[in-house]
Amino acid sequence: MEYFVYHFQVFLLIMMRMNAMMVVAPFYSSGVFPFKMRALVSFLVTIVIFPIVASRGYTLPGNMGAYALLVLQEVTIGIFLGFLVNLIFAAFQLSGQFFSVQIGFGINEVLDPIGQVSIPLIGQLKNLIGLLVFLAINGHHFLIKAVFRSYELVPIIELTRNTTGGMMKFLMHSFSGMFIIALKIALPIMGTIFLVTVTLGILAKAAPQMNIMMLGFPFKIIVAFGVLVLVTPLIVRIMHVALERGFVFLTKVLIHWPT
Repeated sequence: MEYFVYHFQVFLLIMMRMNAMMVVAPFYSSGVFPFKMRALVSFLVTIVIFPIVASRGYTLPGNMGAYALLVLQEVTIGIFLGFLVNLIFAAFQLSGQFFSVQIGFGINEVLDPIGQVSIPLIGQLKNLIGLLVFLAINGHHFLIKAVFRSYELVPIIELTRNTTGGMMKFLMHSFSGMFIIALKIALPIMGTIFLVTVTLGILAKAAPQMNIMMLGFPFKIIVAFGVLVLVTPLIVRIMHVALERGFVFLTKVLIHWPT
C-alpha cells in the first residue's frame, strides 16, 4: 500500500494515457461501450501494468505546473495512438461514401454508434464489418499492449519542434494510406457502376424514347448490391490486411518516435 501511495503520480500518468487512447480508439470509443465500463477497464489495466512501469523508474517534476504539463503530454500520446488506428476505420466509411451517391444512397444517412456521426448506410455497413474483423484479430487487445509498450519506447514525450514535425509526418502518411485503403475496398463496385452508367448512356442514345434514368436507378442498386455480396470475402481480406499493417505501422511509430 505504501508503494502505491508513493508512486501514485506515476499511476495517474499511466491511467491518463490509457484513458486518452480509449476516448478515440475504435471499439472503446463506441457509444455502445458505456463510459463507466471504459473507465473501469482503464483503471483495471492500469493496475496491472503499474508495478512494471513504476519499477523501471520515472522522473517526476517537483512542481504542480510541470506535472500538469506532463499529464497533458501523456494524454497527447494516448490520443495519438488511438487516432492512428481510428483512421483505418475512417477508410472503411470512406469506401462506402465513394459509391453511395452514385447508386442513390447518399441521401440515406444513419447515425454511426462508433464515431457518433451521420454516414451513408453503406459506410455504416463497411464500418460494422471492419469492427468485426478488428475484434476477430484481437485488435482491442493490441491497443492495450501498444499503450503498455509505449512506456518502454516513449516513457516521456517532449513537445519540441522535432516531435511535432515527426507526429505530423506520421499523420500525413496515415491520411494518404486511408484513401488508398478506401479505394481498394470501393474499386470493384465503383468500376461496375461505371460500366453500368456507360451502358445506360449508350442505351439512352440508342433508344431515346425510353426513360433510362428511371430504369437505371433501381438497376444500379441491384447490380451494386449483387457485386457487394460477391466481393464481400475480398473486402474482409482487405480489411484484415489493412488492420494488420496499421498495427505494424503503429509499432514502427513507437520505435521511431520523434524526439
